[in-house]
Amino acid sequence: MPRGLLIAVAIIYAGCGGNASPPVSQSTASGSTVPEAVEARSARVPARLAVKGVDFLAGESPFEWRGITAFRLLEQIAHAREGEAIAYLDWAGAQKVTVVRVLTMAKHLFELNPDDGLKALPRLLALASERRLIVEVVALADTAALQPDLNQHVKAVATIAAAHPNAVVEIANEPWHPTQDPRLHDPAFVRALADLVPGQVPVALGSIEGGDGYAAAGRYATWHSPRSNDADNWGHVLALADGAALLRKWQKPVISDEPVGAAEGLIPGRRDNDPRRFAAAAAMTRLAGLGATFHYEGGLQARIPSGRELECFQAWSRGLDAMARMPAGGRFVANDDLTSTAGVSRTRGVFGRLYDKEVWLVLVDPGEVRLEWKAPWREASRVTLPGVVVAVGRV
Repeated sequence: MPRGLLIAVAIIYAGCGGNASPPVSQSTASGSTVPEAVEARSARVPARLAVKGVDFLAGESPFEWRGITAFRLLEQIAHAREGEAIAYLDWAGAQKVTVVRVLTMAKHLFELNPDDGLKALPRLLALASERRLIVEVVALADTAALQPDLNQHVKAVATIAAAHPNAVVEIANEPWHPTQDPRLHDPAFVRALADLVPGQVPVALGSIEGGDGYAAAGRYATWHSPRSNDADNWGHVLALADGAALLRKWQKPVISDEPVGAAEGLIPGRRDNDPRRFAAAAAMTRLAGLGATFHYEGGLQARIPSGRELECFQAWSRGLDAMARMPAGGRFVANDDLTSTAGVSRTRGVFGRLYDKEVWLVLVDPGEVRLEWKAPWREASRVTLPGVVVAVGRV
């Protein structure tokens, strides 16, 4: 095993509780030392996520996947910029974010040697745990250029993840991409790597638009939804409705991990800068039953959002908040399938989740929307945001 891998694995078992650095101590009256705030710190450790049907649980409670792209956090810690990583984690924890998505290696966006990523991983997990954040650890990226030992690297990531309850693992970022080792283009090979991850750790193979094989074997699935390059740029929002079918098909949690990202300027089919569409996309993601990750240009470098990216993030957060009380279960329906509950006009699309005596409607890009409930349905609540209306009807 390469020296860096041995160091990374050994770190787990050093000190107290597998932390990458020893606990801070303070002197007692007798001159001995005791760990500082051990009980307070352990009380903040997030519960290990578990999969139950199409949902995640944290302990016995439903877990809201409210993720964000923060690819460079491990590189910051590995290269003596831990303060930047801590500032980012502090910001994320204050914004209702529950998951940060990071790379353990990189060549093209920035440079992170796989061994250095492994050595920094326990420290990042400890810092994130103190802020009650889950870390989605992407084990493999840019492997065609970096040429790591794939099995040994995944084994080391798996060992570290097993020792930290706030870790989940995605084996590869877009395993089918040309920047990846050609062996990862075979879902069966990636499945064998996923089998190296202990059973208590949630694991996904990689984004499932590369083929069904990437969805079938994981304990959860990740999806990079279509970045439709339509004339008016709303196509990527409407495409999120397809996630409901993925959930029905695979019967496991599905995370919208890399939808169209936010940026200062609009790049059709890649980046968007209209907060209205991010509010609508967040509501659509939740309505479809998916976990939501905010993707943005600055997140590739783990920069705290600012300017238009921050406006888009804030709109996305409000879109999720509008769906916060939607019950589990129900049936996803769209457009004509909703005519028995309500008549809707002057909106780009209407989608819903139907229960026995309740329906949640998401109206995408409403103009001067007209919503008329049909008996016996009546409106119970409505949230109106730029770009989306969320209305609840009850019998």
